[in-house]
Amino acid sequence: MRVETIDCSLRSVIRITLPAMLTSASVNLMYVIDRFMLAGYSIDAMNASVSAGNFVSIFTLAFVGMASSAETFVGQHNGAQQYSKIAAPVWQMIYLSLASVAVTFPLAYFSQQINFLPPYYLKDGVEYQQTLMYWAFLPPIKAALAAFFIGQGKTRIITVAVIFGVISNIGLDYVLIYGIKDVIPRMGCRGAAVATVISEFIQIVTLASLFVSAKNCKIHKTLESRQFDRKLFIGCCRIGWPLALGNFMALLAWYILQVIMSYVSKQAATVYNVGTNLYIFFIFLGEGANKGVVAICSNMIGRGDLVSIEKTRKIFVKISVFFGLTIAIPLALFPECILSMLNCLSDDISGLYSDIKLVTALVAVNVVFETLLLSTWGILTAGGDTKYATIAYQACIWMLVILPSVVLYCFDALNSVPIVYLFMMVWALTTWLVLHHRYRSMKWYNKLV
Repeated sequence: MRVETIDCSLRSVIRITLPAMLTSASVNLMYVIDRFMLAGYSIDAMNASVSAGNFVSIFTLAFVGMASSAETFVGQHNGAQQYSKIAAPVWQMIYLSLASVAVTFPLAYFSQQINFLPPYYLKDGVEYQQTLMYWAFLPPIKAALAAFFIGQGKTRIITVAVIFGVISNIGLDYVLIYGIKDVIPRMGCRGAAVATVISEFIQIVTLASLFVSAKNCKIHKTLESRQFDRKLFIGCCRIGWPLALGNFMALLAWYILQVIMSYVSKQAATVYNVGTNLYIFFIFLGEGANKGVVAICSNMIGRGDLVSIEKTRKIFVKISVFFGLTIAIPLALFPECILSMLNCLSDDISGLYSDIKLVTALVAVNVVFETLLLSTWGILTAGGDTKYATIAYQACIWMLVILPSVVLYCFDALNSVPIVYLFMMVWALTTWLVLHHRYRSMKWYNKLV
């Protein structure tokens, strides 16, 4: 039996983290492509998809956060060489994902009534929101299956599955958004949502086929472990609920902020959404680092190797700064490449370019700070300390970003989109420092298996 070696060497860190970053980049690219293609359809359609998509994400990613808790158990079992126990937590989170329809189906059915969209975004936004919400149980299932591979450091498998999904999404976006004359009607936002759902399904089928392969059935008992285990289910939920609550509250915060900008003006919403699309794409660095840290450190905790965790942390700080600056510097210094892409849109927004340049620079700096934040959060998650990280993360978002933005809006003083991104940058830096202090205290360290 061949088992991947997971240690604190730079080679091991890069082997696990780089595919995770590429995977995250591919996933984020899928959302950016959706929105860019919709911008070619109409700017209002793009803005509606951002607002409606953020609303769906509040609930979808809450369950994704819960399902991702399986990574901690898989990693610690793998580190302890308990290979036959790896699949059981994955099945428990698949069952949780299926149960999530009790929440998401009613929200989908009442999408016309449950939304906070301005009137000029309502039709496109409801179509996008309803379609995605009916299928909101798919991303958590994908997260649960991905946890099986991530916890073992087999992140390249996830990359392959995501590549299949992204390629299919690009083709389906073009066909379903713009249509084919006399064959497929133009579907706009609904077409983009359908393309995303089909892409998610393709990725799940790919991962599921590997999960139940003959090799994994023999080594990890992937089919034999499918029975519901109440104790393990509760154990996963105990670790996962802070992540779920954290995702819910964070996305609720960003949704409120996006709605506020939509009501300020169409121009403010457009500038904010351009920055959001850039952020969504480039934050793959932090998301990939987070997945890599969880996989590596949970294995080390399973082995009881505390010394290697500190070595791993230092490597991730260097990687975060290196990759962050590699993207941030060109993005901040040469925003013209972004502006040239905006010239291809259906509407003329050249009057907004000065604000977009400043927002681009702030997004670039924020990416560096949030990559450091998410890598530190990964260490706490590997030790099962998800409550503290969630509370700190949420407190900083609401106090440093949402509260000042709401106050400015209420006093009719929110006339600058860049100031909102400045709030975000301060939030990311502050949260990183708070989580780093928690790491130094060692209160996060727990061996769960």
